[in-house]
Amino acid sequence: MISVVIPTLNEAKNIPTIIKESKKLRYAYELIFVDDNSDDGTAKIIKKLKTKKVKFIKRIKKKKDLSKSIMLGVNNSKYNNILVMDCDLQHNIDCANMMIEKFFKKKKDIIVGSRFLKKKYSGNLSFVRTTFSLFFILLINLFFKKETTDPLSGFFVCKKNLFLSYKKYFYLNGYKILFDVIYNSRENLTILDHQINFKKRKHGESKLDLKIVIIFIKQCIFTFKNKNNR
Repeated sequence: MISVVIPTLNEAKNIPTIIKESKKLRYAYELIFVDDNSDDGTAKIIKKLKTKKVKFIKRIKKKKDLSKSIMLGVNNSKYNNILVMDCDLQHNIDCANMMIEKFFKKKKDIIVGSRFLKKKYSGNLSFVRTTFSLFFILLINLFFKKETTDPLSGFFVCKKNLFLSYKKYFYLNGYKILFDVIYNSRENLTILDHQINFKKRKHGESKLDLKIVIIFIKQCIFTFKNKNNR
């Protein structure tokens, strides 16, 4: 059994497809959409397609924040196993099934859907996003212990308690909550990477901009200080 937490922001065109694709999950599941006050009708579509397996939470805040949306979804989940994935259809349900299977069989703390496990460049990423990701992964490996080939992934499986028991240590701001889970929760986590088939976005736009980059730099500084003070 697994709770699938999906943060949304202006993903109206993707909602019907991701709900349909979720039926391919081979495990008992619930979908938790946490909408960050979209203005394109995302909330209306989710409400229309709600079922016993599909939950909807609207986060009404002026400041939009993916990490806080995910934490809100985790707080409202009913299962102890959490799959976090994006709503832009770049994360593959077939990969999700394999990641969940590894999570249960390998008994790891986290399974990361990595874009860079078997290749240094992910062809379905834009040049800007690939450059951004690889540059910051290099810095992360330099200043922190290397735990995974993709600490910036938005696609991962872990236990619910990694969020709830350690959230007081999280930066909990911005778009990189996996980084929080890995470097601001308990030490000596067991992590396994799974190479994912990162698809091209069909609808909507990437949220990456300079503001997000600056927030992540602040998150790294916070985490570096946090590690030294704990």
